[in-house]
This record gives sequence, structure tokens and C-alpha cells, in this order.
Amino acid sequence: MGTGDKNNENKLAAYIGISGPDTPKYLLANNFLAEFFRDDAQDYEKQYTYEDFLKKKIILCEEDDERKKEQLEESFNNFFRRFSGDALIVSKNRHYYFPLKPQMLRSSKTNLRHLLYCMIPGIENEDVYHDVQMRLYKYLYSGADGVSYLMSVICEEKNFDESRWLRLNKRNHEFEMLKEGNFKKICENFKEDLFRLLGHPFFIRLDFYKRYDYLATLLNFYVVQFIINKKTVGVNKGYVLCQGSSHLAKCEAYHRACVQNYAEIRFVFQTELKQFYIECLAEKQSDNHVCVVNEKDNIFVKIKENEQVEFIKFVRTVFHSSFNEEAKLSFYPSIRKVFALEGISDKTYSVEEFVMYYIDFSSARKGSTLTKISSALNTCGKDISFVFPKTRSKHKYFALSPLLLDFFVRLYLAKEMSSYAYLDNFLSFLQERYGICIQKNERMDKILKNLHVKVPFQEFRENERALIENLDEINCLIRLSDSGYVITLPEEKGEFILL
Repeated sequence: MGTGDKNNENKLAAYIGISGPDTPKYLLANNFLAEFFRDDAQDYEKQYTYEDFLKKKIILCEEDDERKKEQLEESFNNFFRRFSGDALIVSKNRHYYFPLKPQMLRSSKTNLRHLLYCMIPGIENEDVYHDVQMRLYKYLYSGADGVSYLMSVICEEKNFDESRWLRLNKRNHEFEMLKEGNFKKICENFKEDLFRLLGHPFFIRLDFYKRYDYLATLLNFYVVQFIINKKTVGVNKGYVLCQGSSHLAKCEAYHRACVQNYAEIRFVFQTELKQFYIECLAEKQSDNHVCVVNEKDNIFVKIKENEQVEFIKFVRTVFHSSFNEEAKLSFYPSIRKVFALEGISDKTYSVEEFVMYYIDFSSARKGSTLTKISSALNTCGKDISFVFPKTRSKHKYFALSPLLLDFFVRLYLAKEMSSYAYLDNFLSFLQERYGICIQKNERMDKILKNLHVKVPFQEFRENERALIENLDEINCLIRLSDSGYVITLPEEKGEFILL
């Protein structure tokens, strides 16, 4: 985080809710899984090879040609080494992570994995923890297809043993805010969606990689959900004006609405960072003002009538900053400029003014701390194709891509316990549950009024048209008439019969 103090980093992360992004999206998933599984020290160094399977007669070779035998052995070892998670396979700009390996995990005091862990209601309870743990294991490695099948055949003696995955220690619930207000409902939704994904045939009958990708998508999406609702802690729910597809960028009026919505949500971190520093200062300062003394060779902060502390030492103590006291002379010109101290012997600031000047001076507003925090929205949003454009453009907006739309269709149909549903019901579900607004209706008009955003009716029509095109693209749409639509899963589409 760049604050120079680990305890303060955790305090700041808990106050704001996140410390920074885990990228790419599969690393976020791996870090989340690391809360529930640890590597087995006994088997950690074991490297299986062709010889091991040959001796156990799992593999048989009837080839007489020694050269071909060597090629077979080399080929198998190369395949199994990649399969078992030591390598990353890249194909057509897509990255596939193989089964979880300790090397793939990132250690950190507080990051998004801890946020997601704490978003599971009741996770402090041992029964809930072990329930989630077993659901995750069965979701990833049960069944008889893909990776699961190969693991069960080749490593059948390495069956899941609950005693190997004991909880090392009971984690603290860092984010108390998750138990209150609109966050409480979001956390309930997260647990419900997570359990549905881990147990419904629409997900578990897929191959390992698809299951893992959907898990990563769900985790990243709820990070975005958390951030969206940070802007609306005191009200019912946060909303995003979401266009149906990124190809509507030429639609300027709606594009502006998306940019405005995105920018307002992102702005919350700047406000919270300022409030965090104000509270840190309030713990050390009983007065509502701060007096800075400017001398020729030094700068002090007056803490009592006859007591003052050197400026850099003061901010290191109060804000836990990482500024080096020995390099204080090099900071003084910037301090004098930002705090407008040139030619002034002393100046008094309100607590809020002092904090804002400090943020400006330390570059926290543009530097590592705020960048890491606020970039979580951008990072997690882009990784699941929810935030566009994916370049470094400052003007970003939300857009429901075909990839993310496919995930929501599958999740909604799993919730409805049906292979088919009306499109209008699906759009209402997105708005009610996740605050993703695509269709114009009476409630949408109230939302727009509260957001002080005007979106012409024609923009909504264009929006719906783009969404229908996306559903067509992912083969999840059935047309009943010019205005009637049913959504379904691609694998179920051929079975549809209109009664």
C-alpha cells in the first residue's frame, strides 16, 4: 500500500474495504481458494513421472522401438508436468491455469481474497467454513470429466482426505462493514450465488476449466458489486447504467451516462482515503486545527502550546507514512509549496485542510495508495468484460459483454431451476439483484431521477437491441415473435418446445 506500516495497511484496508487488486482474475480465484486449502508438506516435493505410472501398471507400453519409447516417455512427462500446474498454457490470447499450485498463490496481509472470504455470512463458524471448503473441493475436482477424470485415474491413491485440509487458524473478520446495511444483503446474495454455482448441474456438469472460469467470474463480479455499493452505503442499493455491448460506444448520450456512473463510483475512494486520514489525525490531535511552524532550516507541527514535532516525524507517527526522516530536507521545498508556507513563519489549518494538503504533498491522490485501491474496480471489471474500454483510457463505462452475459444467463436459469425463462424476467433479475440497469421501466425512471441522469428512451431501445444481439451471439436466445424472447442455455436450445 505504500504507507510504510503493515498494521496501518491492514487498518486502511479494513476501513475502505480493499487494499488493491489481485490480477489476473484467476489469481484472485487462487487466492480465495488459498483461504480454504493449504499445500500438503509431505507431497509438496513429489514429482510424478512416466516411470511411476509404468511401475504401477497404470501405463502400459508395447512399443519395441527404444527411440519411440523414449519419445513417449518424454512426451508424457512434458504433458503431465504442464497438466499438474507447473506451467501456464496460452492459446489465442486466453490464459488457462491448471490445477492449483502453491507457486500460483500470492501471500499478502490483506487483499481482495480476504474481502471475499469475509463476504460469506457466518464464515467465522467452523461448520460454515468446512461446508464451503468441501463444496469448493467437490466443485473443482469431483465428477468424471476432464481434469477430474485424469486425476482420479492417474493419482487415484491421492484421494481427498479431510484431515489434510485442517483450518490452520481462525481468521479475523476484518471487514465489519459487511455485516451492516446494504452490504448485508450483498453478502447473502454472494453466499447464495456461490453455493448455487458450486452445486447446480448447469455448472458442475461442465469441464474443469469452464467451472473454474465461472468461479473466477463470480468472485471478480462480487468485488465490483462491493465497490458499486460503497457509493451508496446509506441507501438501499448501488446501480450501474450498463449498455448492452461495447460496440455502442458511438452512442454518445448513453456513453456519457456510463462514464459519469463509473466516475462517481470510483470517486468514493478519494473521499474515504481523506476521511481515514482525518480519523487518524483525530486520534492524536484533540484540537480541530493544526499549526505548522516554518523555520529557515526546518518545519514543525505544533502539538501543544510549548511542544512541537518535526513535520516528517509527525506524519510518520500520525499517518504511518513511509517518508524517511533522514531525507527530510529534500521534502521541505514540496511541503512549503503545497502548504503555501513560502515567506510565512507559521500557519494554522483545519484538520480537513491539513489532510488534503498532506495527500497532495505525498502524492497519495495520484500515487500508489489510492491507485491500488481504486484500480480494483477497473481491474476486476475489465477481467470479466464488464468495464470498457480495456485500454488505459480515463473515460470508462460499464458494458455487459457476451462473455459476462453467458455467465448471468446460466446463473439465473440455475436459480429458476429451469432451462428456459422469459427475457423480461431475466432483465428484471439483473436490475433487482445486481443493480444492472438495461431496460426502461417505472423503477428505472426513479433510479435515473435519483442519479440525476437523463437517458432518452431511444437509448434504452438501442441498449436492448444490443443485448438481444449478444444473446444471439452466445446462442442463448429463442425468438417467439418480433417482441417476445426466451433465454436458454446453448446446450438446451435444441430441446425447446413451445406448448
